[in-house]
Formats: sequence, C-alpha cells, structure tokens
Amino acid sequence: LLVMDEVQVGVGRTGKLWGFENLGVVPDAFTIAKGLGGGVPIGALLCTEKANVFRPGEHASTFGGNALSCAAGIAVMQTVTDPDFLQNVQDRGDQIRDRLKKLKEKHPELVADIRGWGLISGVELKPDCGFTSVNVIKETTANGLLLVPAGPSVVRFLPPLIVSEEEVTKAMDKFEEVVESLLDQSLLDQK
Repeated sequence: LLVMDEVQVGVGRTGKLWGFENLGVVPDAFTIAKGLGGGVPIGALLCTEKANVFRPGEHASTFGGNALSCAAGIAVMQTVTDPDFLQNVQDRGDQIRDRLKKLKEKHPELVADIRGWGLISGVELKPDCGFTSVNVIKETTANGLLLVPAGPSVVRFLPPLIVSEEEVTKAMDKFEEVVESLLDQSLLDQK
C-alpha cells in the first residue's frame, strides 16, 4: 500500500494537479489540506478503490466537512484544474529557476544547487559563501520579500499560485540585490 502526503505539494503547487505526478507513480491513497482550501482550513484523504476501506463515520477530519471549507475546496479545484492555470504555475516556476541559474552563473561561489517543480523551488547556498539561509530570509523580509528557510543552507520560494510574471521579476530582482549585498558584506568581513 502506497500512501503519499500531498499537503504541501498537491493542488497545483508543482505545476501539476498532484505532486506525485512529477514522480510517475500513483499512490493508493493521499492526503491533501492547505492548498485545497485556498486559505480556509480543510483536510481530505483521497484513495483508490483498493484502499477504500472506510465506511461513513469511520474517518474524520477537523476541517473535512463543514460547508464553508467544502465550498472553498470546490472553488479552488475549479480554478486549478484549468490547464491555463497550471501552465502559469509551471511558467512562473521556470522563471524563478531560470533567474536562480543566472545568479549561479554570475556568482558560482554562492549557489550550490537549484531545485524544484512549479512554484516550489529551492536554492542551496554553498557552505563557505559567508552567510546562511536565515541571514538571507531576514534581509529579504526587511526588504518586503517573504521567503522561507529550509535548514541552514536552503532558501525556498513558495509564491502564491496566482503570481504574475511581473511579480516574479520584481521578487527575483530583490532577492538578487539582497544576496549580492550579503556577499559583498561577507567579502568585506573576510578582509
């Protein structure tokens, strides 16, 4: 039995409806939550017939059945199942990773790795670049750009699925300014 957690990567986040579609596997069951509600709390468990062992009342979710959450879930699914919507998620993710690749070419001493699908991307900083992901997050936040650390060396980009090309350009410009400033400061501190 294969069960997958789609709470973070499901509902279009990776540019496909379900994150597991990027792996070429089909689980027997999977969980979804955050993305399904579009900001309204909801949780769900989806399964194939093989794993369909629950009878009514045997499985519960804190936010699984109320009318507001279900209405939000329906509205989200109607939106994200539009092929143009998912194409924009893929295009904006490619835009982010393309900018990160250019940053790596410009500053090979800074970037160790770039990874991601759709609008979940990460840039891994080299251990000897002189600062951590937390340092980057503090500076980007102070400059109006919200990013998320994933450990001491990875900065994650998780923009809203409705982000525009112009918004990504502005965000990546700001990110580049911040890391170049931190890099300059790190070089000064080493002298």
